[in-house]
Amino acid sequence: MKRLVWMIVIVLLTACQPRPVTRPLSVSTAQQLDVLRQLAYRQNSLSALAEVKVTQQGKHWSTTQGLLVERPLRLRVDAINFFGQLLFQMAVSGPDLQAYVPSDNQYYSGMATLDKVQRFTGLPLSVADLVASLLYSLPPGVLESGEVVAQPQGLDFIVAPGVRYEVVFSGRLLHRVRYRIDDYIMYDILYSQWGDDGFPRRLELSVDSSLTQVVIQFEDVEINPQIKAEKFHLTIPDHAELMPLDEVEPVDESSNNL
Repeated sequence: MKRLVWMIVIVLLTACQPRPVTRPLSVSTAQQLDVLRQLAYRQNSLSALAEVKVTQQGKHWSTTQGLLVERPLRLRVDAINFFGQLLFQMAVSGPDLQAYVPSDNQYYSGMATLDKVQRFTGLPLSVADLVASLLYSLPPGVLESGEVVAQPQGLDFIVAPGVRYEVVFSGRLLHRVRYRIDDYIMYDILYSQWGDDGFPRRLELSVDSSLTQVVIQFEDVEINPQIKAEKFHLTIPDHAELMPLDEVEPVDESSNNL
């Protein structure tokens, strides 16, 4: 009888002991690479409504933007204000960029180089980087040509001496992409609020060089829609002044940043 009592006491004491915390298993380098490869092919196009909040050099503004994105180099942005008025349109298809600013009644066209894209988005990201970021993946060529270095929370891809992309995971989800040249961070992207489809509904972008922070909250997301090619070309509005990009000043950043 005493033995039975002691056994019951031991069982009760054991049950009262704190249980060890079970931590999630780390994902191996091979598995992380596999996740990135899947992301590079899973989302080929995107249609979404986005609430975009921008902070740049102490100034704040927000817009609602319709986004169309398609690999490898297609992007369409239609930005409206709180009252539903069109602020800005931009369409990029391969090497060609078109933009329309209704407040100036000016239509711009030219080559979609980094500096010209920056004139309208306010961000020092090439079209390839913008498209990849919005499609939740790494820019083209990083996976294929980067030297892979395993890190405690992810992977580094060294694409040239002093140039690398730092990738951080949250479990099996891509959480952060940081593009660095030597010790200087060119841009830093955080993904969060993943949907059941595995696509993040929130993107936070920081660009230290221009003191810019952008928060994009995606709504009405459609993954891999069939988008007609003409959607990435603007129709020249009646009476709009045609302006070559090489001859214009940067567009007012407070009205059209992506």
